[in-house]
Amino acid sequence: MPLSGASRAALAGACLLTLLSGCGGDSGSSGGSTAPAAGVDLSGLNLETAEYCDLTVATRCLYPFPNDYFTRADPGTPTGRRVNFQRAAMPVAQPVSIAANPYAPVGVETTEATPIDPSEWNRNDGFSPGAMIQTWLPDVDLAASGAVGIGDLSDTFNPDAPILLLDGQTGERQLMWAELDANASSDAGRALIIRPAKNLLEGRTYIVALRNLVNGAGETIPPSPLFRAYRDGLDTGKPALEARRHTMNELFETLESHGVARDGLVQAWSFTVASQKSLTERLLHIRDRAFAGLGGGAPAFTIDQVGIDIQGQPRAGLSRGISGTFQVPNFLNQPGGGPGSSFHYDNTDDPDALPEQLNGDDTVTARFRCQVPETAVSDFNDPAAPVTPARAALYGHGLFGEGPGGEFRSGNVRAMQTEHNILFCATDWIGMAQEDFLAGVIHRILADVSRLPRQLDRSQQGLLNAMFLAELLRHPDGFASHPAFHHGTDNALIYDPSEVFYDGNSQGGILGGALVATAPNMHRGVLGVPGSNYSLLLRRYGPFPQRFGVILYQAYPNELDRSLVLGLMQMLWDRAENNGYLSHLAGRYLPGTPANKTVLLQAAMGDHLVTNWSAEIMARSIGAAIHEPTARLGEHPDANPYVAIPRIEQYPYHGHALMVWDSGDYDPVSGHGTPFAPSTNTGPVLGEDPHESPRNTVSARQQKSAFLRSFGAVVDVCGNSPCYSDDYTGLSR
Repeated sequence: MPLSGASRAALAGACLLTLLSGCGGDSGSSGGSTAPAAGVDLSGLNLETAEYCDLTVATRCLYPFPNDYFTRADPGTPTGRRVNFQRAAMPVAQPVSIAANPYAPVGVETTEATPIDPSEWNRNDGFSPGAMIQTWLPDVDLAASGAVGIGDLSDTFNPDAPILLLDGQTGERQLMWAELDANASSDAGRALIIRPAKNLLEGRTYIVALRNLVNGAGETIPPSPLFRAYRDGLDTGKPALEARRHTMNELFETLESHGVARDGLVQAWSFTVASQKSLTERLLHIRDRAFAGLGGGAPAFTIDQVGIDIQGQPRAGLSRGISGTFQVPNFLNQPGGGPGSSFHYDNTDDPDALPEQLNGDDTVTARFRCQVPETAVSDFNDPAAPVTPARAALYGHGLFGEGPGGEFRSGNVRAMQTEHNILFCATDWIGMAQEDFLAGVIHRILADVSRLPRQLDRSQQGLLNAMFLAELLRHPDGFASHPAFHHGTDNALIYDPSEVFYDGNSQGGILGGALVATAPNMHRGVLGVPGSNYSLLLRRYGPFPQRFGVILYQAYPNELDRSLVLGLMQMLWDRAENNGYLSHLAGRYLPGTPANKTVLLQAAMGDHLVTNWSAEIMARSIGAAIHEPTARLGEHPDANPYVAIPRIEQYPYHGHALMVWDSGDYDPVSGHGTPFAPSTNTGPVLGEDPHESPRNTVSARQQKSAFLRSFGAVVDVCGNSPCYSDDYTGLSR
């Protein structure tokens, strides 16, 4: 007996969770019957690829992306699905020849065309919560079509919006914007990119629907022949294509149940976001194994140097530097876990295997450095010098930096310490540290992204290393047990071990949220010039073309593949950066992880290196509120800025917060100031880069200090104006 319309709609919604696995229904429902495909020319389709390419967009295999067509049913995963990329579908890295240069110290040389090995991707049970959604349409004009742009995200909810991102179960529209790849040299290689402006929920299925789109002449863009055949119930006569008919009908029925008519559709597909387990289980597993191995004790450590820095003396404002090493269980596949290593699995053929300690006992020897401000102890050579215990905090360094050196010894870090009596300790963000850069690991990944685990697995080990360093600060048998951290006739401890805080910038703001979300021994952190979602960040990173693009673009010359590669990489990057952990800063705390995690985001307007668009996505995803006013002098390039980010109505504010620090308008004559960031997916190049401005601003450091306390809060240091950094020029527009 045929199902009622309501029953079909309910069934279609349920079937989204089992797309492609076969779901019962009435084949005679709306659009279910087929007619001969008169006038539909399918001769250009290669049916041999239908198993692994979605031929509704035949321009490039794996488009549209992400897509449940590239998954299979798997009842053993939380989502009931598993990614099922086939090697024949994957982008192929072409040979690369890059001579040694400052951006690639050892150069890159590959000699064979190599398709991406999908094995690591096929461990996932879905796609990224911050998915880089992409497809291709000929000659589409987004402005003429009325598509949602980055300038007013509220257009998402326009009744006639031509591009929709819907929760497949509820039909709720997801905040998003659409853009065409501004980096492409021709329309043939210009991906249509759809960006969630707030991360999607783990384990949920979403539908992308494109309808009523036009070209620059205002002419309606037709669907592809195969999509038209599915939409209009036209029989293709091809078993390889008809095998999908049932699933497409379910998709159309679900859209109709959510008020989206099939008639005007140009493209439509669904995808499932990876589960919490899929995204986080590796890091949580190595964390739990490593801390269990401590047996309630402290990590093993050594002190190598005390008080030695420049010419045997600490830097100005510091009274002691303490350097050494500590031991962390090594879950990587090389002894010592050096650059280029990836996770060690006892069974490499099991897609659900979790990393195990190499040989059962191998360790990573991690470096650390701690810096003691004069405010804690003015002179260690004077036994009578009083001790004012400093707050304990980890410092997270920037891109390819050094924890024990480089940025950690810079003036703004010392200023934070001396102004607010903080003992900072730091270790390398291995995986994204200087040693990874100098060894050429990063550059070889760009030449063949199959190698990506050699970075992201080491980054997860690096997050574990940071947790062990925090434990050394917290545990009574850690640093508190060593004479280097004591002073005076009464042998007083020079810092307060009761709570360890986090303060990181740039790369430290991109990884720091993942650290705070998963650390068993930290609750509060400041994420300076923070980011999330490398697939968003990289193209909006000003120096990307010369620093990284030169390798990636040579390896993947097809411009649609370049966008696709970034989306593929994000699926794995989620395991080791903020993007995979934002929901766990929003109240959905992870297993074995203390609650009450709170972060302060300090972004730089017009940042050349970490786009402030990303900080806005982070704010929406974690429920952060923003200072009002933030728009410069009441202006902003967006017609409707900061949509869906609540304003801070009263200080002190207890909760996640976003503060955007402004260095002032750009003066093209002097070159001073900073323009607003481009609205395209390109990086800023004009004016002065404000990337370091927040951390170099006295009032921003005051705000950080007030927040980094056991019962801290966000305090108002900006008053009734935007937050201006100390290099603000005050130039008028």
